[in-house]
Amino acid sequence: MANWSLKVGHWRGVPIRVHASTPVGLYVFSGFRFDPVWWACALGLVLLHELGHALVVRMVGGRATEVMLTGFGGHCAWTGEVSPLGRAGIACGGVAAQLILLMVALVGSGLGLVPAGGVANTVLWAATMSNAWLIGVNLLPISPLDGAEAWAFPYRLGQVARRKLTTHRNVVRLDGEPMETGGAGAKEQAKNLAAQLLQNARKGEDEP
Repeated sequence: MANWSLKVGHWRGVPIRVHASTPVGLYVFSGFRFDPVWWACALGLVLLHELGHALVVRMVGGRATEVMLTGFGGHCAWTGEVSPLGRAGIACGGVAAQLILLMVALVGSGLGLVPAGGVANTVLWAATMSNAWLIGVNLLPISPLDGAEAWAFPYRLGQVARRKLTTHRNVVRLDGEPMETGGAGAKEQAKNLAAQLLQNARKGEDEP
């Protein structure tokens, strides 16, 4: 797709490109009308979504290599070894960025901070109604939409939390003895730590 795109900038070293299909897609989704303000808002929403993905990619140890805006959405390319939880988090990143914008727009509108006028109304509509519609579509559990992986995030997070809790319980000592828990690896760590503590205690008894 890079052969049919134009680089328009970069974010933290990640090139941002606009595909040749973008004007066609904007024209179709705007109801076959020339509306530069709405087009700019739509591109802004897609860019925000993809940068949300790119930010989470960095947070989970991956490397974003490209952000592409197309006439039918966008794409954030990345590389690196990422855990299943990390992949689910990346899928949630775009929608999370949109949700932040949605909350800011609603608060601003509720406080009367949005100026009057056609342009302001278009921007507010894009940041709220259009934004909410895109969030709903992206969360559909259908590949290649984000919902295909994003809905696994709570489950993956629960798995990690349970493993950490189990590990914590396995290394907690009660009166110098390891507690009875499952997990052979954790039990072995507990035994080794108990033996080390006993050895240190014996050394203390031998000292005058």
